[in-house]
Amino acid sequence: MNNIKTVEDVEKANNYNELKFNAEYHIDECITLRERLIGEKNLLILARVNGVEIGLCDNEKFIELLNNEIKQAKLCLESKPNKFAKFLFCM
Repeated sequence: MNNIKTVEDVEKANNYNELKFNAEYHIDECITLRERLIGEKNLLILARVNGVEIGLCDNEKFIELLNNEIKQAKLCLESKPNKFAKFLFCM
């Protein structure tokens, strides 16, 4: 019975480490993109949705979305309920 508990603890630690790594990487990506958007006012963002490419014109709204992504990933690092972990583990 003790071996099962050890395996569960190792799996939890591995999941947390993976989640922490992904959250830190995601935060860095979002900050980098946000800074680029702030620095280059005329930057056009192209997104591919269901095979269709669209241009996103409202950079301020996109910056707001990036800030929210950063906030959610930071909550993940603090082991608080967050949307980033739910998305990552498809909960």
